[in-house]
Amino acid sequence: MTTGTLLKSLLDIAGLRQKSFADRMFTSPSKLSKLINGNILLSRKEANDFSERAARILANEIYEPNCYYKLQDLFPFIIDFSSRNELYEFLLTAFSYTIILDLETADESLSDRTIRNLHYSGTKPCKYMFCIICSDYLTRERLSEYEFFTSLPRYSDKYIECFDHIMPLIPTGKFKISMQQFFNLQRKPAAGFRYRDGFAQRIFKEEEYSDLYFWQLDFESSNHFFMLKNQFILLFNEYVGGTPQVTLIRNRAQLNHYTAFVESAMQKASRRSFCQENVADFLNQKADRDEEVRSKMRVISQLAHVRDSTEFPDPLQFFNSILKDGAAFYITSDALADFLFSRSISGQLLKIEDLSPVNRIKHVRNFYKYLDQHKNKQINIIDSHIFSVVIICQGSNSLICLINIPRNNLKYHILQTQSIADEVKNWAALSAVDSFHFIKTLMRQVRDQ
Repeated sequence: MTTGTLLKSLLDIAGLRQKSFADRMFTSPSKLSKLINGNILLSRKEANDFSERAARILANEIYEPNCYYKLQDLFPFIIDFSSRNELYEFLLTAFSYTIILDLETADESLSDRTIRNLHYSGTKPCKYMFCIICSDYLTRERLSEYEFFTSLPRYSDKYIECFDHIMPLIPTGKFKISMQQFFNLQRKPAAGFRYRDGFAQRIFKEEEYSDLYFWQLDFESSNHFFMLKNQFILLFNEYVGGTPQVTLIRNRAQLNHYTAFVESAMQKASRRSFCQENVADFLNQKADRDEEVRSKMRVISQLAHVRDSTEFPDPLQFFNSILKDGAAFYITSDALADFLFSRSISGQLLKIEDLSPVNRIKHVRNFYKYLDQHKNKQINIIDSHIFSVVIICQGSNSLICLINIPRNNLKYHILQTQSIADEVKNWAALSAVDSFHFIKTLMRQVRDQ
């Protein structure tokens, strides 16, 4: 991203003509055109005044509630701006960043081994720079794959404020993105430790645009990293008093060092996320502390091996296994609806050929009869367009199972029960879906078709 491309995009979004903007900037249309086309650069002396004035004018023109949608092509990672001033601060930070990039590009003495690190401190600057840098690298020349690795506790603890209101607005399938998230399940939470609100829902959202995997690994360092392989590293730490600081690293030697570190860490880490292709070894392990959640995974995994409608498990047997030891079962509304109205799940994912609506109704009717007979409050439906099952166990770990039709895969995430249990329970309460009535209505609608 250059200052010229950033400015041209923002002018288009704001609906401002270059001449009108030049007049308000007290500069000539010719000079503005040269800046936009990359024919001139702003000096460091000019940079502050230009950035402040341009950011203020553009924020005034662009801001309105939910204006982040106007900016999503330019900033796929963005925040929900609470005020015109917050948008001004964000754009000011973006201009300051691109001006530095322009000057670096023009400096022939710099190389990928001598380029200096950039430093930012404070909750807002760290939040802004995370969005700006990630967006910059996603909107540059398209990579075949974007491989992210991070130890940053984005879902909990001390960086909650840094990641509040950040919204990835990345269309499903636009980029091939993988995200390897390291964290320590065994660590005893410190006093004041918090999980971020909406942990499970954020996982749902992240899986829409990336292939997310959790890894258990104990990091001794108080620093945390967020790395796009071979491109950049954001190194997070704290000043005395808890003020967050982020350092942008692009130096090739440092990138190579962190890449080697991550590769070594991957060898030591314990996988906590699985897809159907790599879950077999975990399911076949001897009983250990994960056995409760593993037993639920076995039951769901068996569905992926069903090849004929006659092989579908009996609901009594299925739910007795799932709900054993006081577990609670949650399924999303759209997953049930898709099973009845479409062949996405039955045909594409479960590989059951020619499962007719009559047979689909039959299997859901068995589910319906089970609910009617057992009146089990451990079974709930939650409103979501994501196809998913969540099983909350009584033990320390619980399970999110995501049904990803575009990638034709089942994904399992083993997470601490305390991180998602209350959220999912409240989610079901807010959804207020009567499971018995919901399924009865779906079956009637299918018959009517």
